[in-house]
Amino acid sequence: MKYFKYFIIIFIILSLSYSRGSDNKKTESKETDLLTFSKIDRALKLSEGENVKVAVIDWQFDLTGKQRGKYIHPVSMAPGEDIGKLKPWHGEWMAEIVHKVAPKVKIIPIKAKSLSNREYEKYLIKGIYYAADKGAVAVSSSMGPLEYSEELKKAIDYAELNGMIFVDVHPEYTIGKDGKKKFCKEGKCDNRIIHTGVVSVPEHPTTPKLNRDIYTWPYDLDKNYEDGWGYSNAPPIVVGVIALIKSIYPELSNAEVRRIIIETAEEYNGFNVLNSLEAVKLAKKMKEKFRK
Repeated sequence: MKYFKYFIIIFIILSLSYSRGSDNKKTESKETDLLTFSKIDRALKLSEGENVKVAVIDWQFDLTGKQRGKYIHPVSMAPGEDIGKLKPWHGEWMAEIVHKVAPKVKIIPIKAKSLSNREYEKYLIKGIYYAADKGAVAVSSSMGPLEYSEELKKAIDYAELNGMIFVDVHPEYTIGKDGKKKFCKEGKCDNRIIHTGVVSVPEHPTTPKLNRDIYTWPYDLDKNYEDGWGYSNAPPIVVGVIALIKSIYPELSNAEVRRIIIETAEEYNGFNVLNSLEAVKLAKKMKEKFRK
C-alpha cells in the first residue's frame, strides 16, 4: 500500500510535467511567437482592427486562398500582369502578417513588381496614390530600398493629405555624385515615413541604426513559406499595429500615430522595439481624455 501511494504521487508529478511541457511547446509555436513578440497578443484584447483599411504594396497575392476574405480592391499596377497565380506569393505572406496582427482589418493588395522588369519604384508610387484614394490608413512596402525622388515625395505628400502613413522596409536613398546609393542619415530621412528594421538574433546578427524608427522581432510566419525571417516582416507588423490604433481612435492624425508607435517602444540592446500593447493603450487613453 505504501508503494502504491508513492506510485500515485510520481504519476501525478509526471502528468503535471507533461502537461506543462505541452503548454510550453504550444507557447513556442511559430504562430504564437508572432503574437507574443511585441505584445501583440495582449494588444488584440483591446482592438482587432475593426472598420479599418490598410494596403500592402508587394507582388503576387493569393486571392483564392482560405483567407481571401481579408482582401478588398485588389489591383495590379504592372501592365498586363495578374496580381496572383504565380508562386511564391511574397505579397500574400506580407498580407497574412497584417491579418495575424489585426484580424478584422481589410487589406488592399497592390501588385507593384513586374515579373519581366524588376524596376518596381514607379509602380509602387502609383500604388501609394491608389491606396490613399481607397481610404487606407497605412500602406507597407517590403520590396527593398526606394530612391527619394521628387515623384516619391509627391506621393508621400498625397498620402499625408489623405491621412495615410507609408511604412517602408528600409530608409530611402539618394544617388551620390559617384553614382552610388547613399542612405539617409538620422534626421535627414523623410519623417513622415516610418522606417523599420528587425532586432538582432544569433543566427542573423545586426546592429541598431539611427535612421530606422522602429524595430520588430524576427520570426517564422508559417512552414508554408520558405523563409520566415527577414526585414520584409517588419512593415506589415507595424501596419497591423497602426490598424489596431486607428480602430480605437480613428481621428488620430498621422503625426500622433507615428509618435505613439515610436514613443511607446521598448529599448532592447540599443534597438527601439515596437510595443504593441503600450501603443494601443496610449491611443485608448488619448481617446478617453479627448472625450472628457
